[in-house]
Amino acid sequence: ITNLTTRSGLSSDVITALYQDDSGLLWIGTNGGGLNLLRNGRITEFPSASTGLPEVIHAIIEDGRHNLWLAAATGIYRVPRRQLEDYAARPGVHINVAAYGIADGMRINECSSGHPAAVRAPDGSLWFATLRGISVTNPEHQQENRLPPPVVIENVTVDDQPGTITAPQNAAMVPRKTEAPQKSMVKVPPGHSRLALHYAGLSFVAPARVRYRYRLEGFDTKWIDAGARRVAYYTNIPPGSYKFRVLAANNDGVWNETGASLEVRVLPHLWQTWWFRTLLGLAVLFLAYEIYRMRVRNVELRFSAVLAERTRIAREIHDTLAQDIVGIGVQLELVSRLLNSSLDAARTQLDATRALVKSSLADARSSIWNLRSATGASAAADADLPVRLNRAVTQVAARGTAKVRFQVQGTYRATPSAVEDQLLRIATEAVNNAVHHAAASVIQVTLAYDTRSVHLSIDDDGRGFTYDPSGFAQGGHFGLRGMQERAAEIGATLHIDSAPAKGTRISLRADIP
Repeated sequence: ITNLTTRSGLSSDVITALYQDDSGLLWIGTNGGGLNLLRNGRITEFPSASTGLPEVIHAIIEDGRHNLWLAAATGIYRVPRRQLEDYAARPGVHINVAAYGIADGMRINECSSGHPAAVRAPDGSLWFATLRGISVTNPEHQQENRLPPPVVIENVTVDDQPGTITAPQNAAMVPRKTEAPQKSMVKVPPGHSRLALHYAGLSFVAPARVRYRYRLEGFDTKWIDAGARRVAYYTNIPPGSYKFRVLAANNDGVWNETGASLEVRVLPHLWQTWWFRTLLGLAVLFLAYEIYRMRVRNVELRFSAVLAERTRIAREIHDTLAQDIVGIGVQLELVSRLLNSSLDAARTQLDATRALVKSSLADARSSIWNLRSATGASAAADADLPVRLNRAVTQVAARGTAKVRFQVQGTYRATPSAVEDQLLRIATEAVNNAVHHAAASVIQVTLAYDTRSVHLSIDDDGRGFTYDPSGFAQGGHFGLRGMQERAAEIGATLHIDSAPAKGTRISLRADIP
């Protein structure tokens, strides 16, 4: 004895009907699990939701046309045995199921659960026991309705309000040929979530037994068996274009495979449109790019600030400490030479060297102050620009044999300390270059004031040079570059005119605020 249960594949353990056909297949009816098939030791279930067969089966018999008849709690059902076998081999194949009840002459739909609940007479007629007597039918004399019912979509409601169906022609609501699908469209406004589509199958033989199935292509993954229900409900459909299709079967299970169709277009909100999402995506990309640019710009600014500070420190060292050390070295060389010939001259030169050292220390302190001060104010603000300039160029010229002439033109006007410091550094660098590199004999320094600006010019009759606008001089010196950078810091215009054997002229103009 082999006990077959739900663990073996049965849809229910309560067996209410058994039938073995002429090919040896065993058909099993259950109470609550519908129909099952045992073939070659394998059990196949026929779910009621997808096949339309009853869930409670009291008897199974077969007519001479190889149709299975099922006596059920909801009526009598007829289904071609061949279609059931095809479904067992390929689940999902459509099955034509015909249902019979009170509308077909039965006194009650519910059949009896007694045994036997149905028999086939020698003349081919089928006898079914019901709760109110016997119901008899003869399939051999029964005329089958082979005409598929036309299908129409009657109306559409959106949030319980009538929707407007647009079509190429008004007559398209009732197609002339069932083979031609209904071509129409309904638009669902943004923000509406409930959609109801009402349809109908036209059959005059047994209209109450017309069965339907529908599908919203693009939303439903499979066909939905609606039974006799003539409305399809949908809620919360995402924006987009869909196609609603509905099929109908007549009382004998003949399906209209073409059915009717309706284009459904759910309109999106502004923020649900593709172009809005594209713009939003571009905006996010642009924002990310701007953040990246700001970050890169911040790094560049930091790097530029560090580079500018390094350049300023190098310029300060070059224009103050380096030049002063060179001057002290020259003075000490003169002292060493005078020691053998004249002690008084050597003592005098040594005093001058000591004064130069003191001045160099003051310049060094001033440079350090400028480096540490946030405002860049000079600590050597004890005298005005002409006095400081005259003192500086005189000290530089004393290191050589050149004769320096200093001249002030116009009425002196106080200028910001940062401007005066840069003018002083530029003049000192220019005179130093004329003394040590140009071998000049005469150096003319002119400081001129007008109502809105101050002009500084340094002319020498030295050997001159071929000017390179980049600011680099031969030998790796950075004096000209430093003068350009200092002029740029105060917004001054610097001009350098020089040629070999024709001397050099350096001039600049700075505005007085």
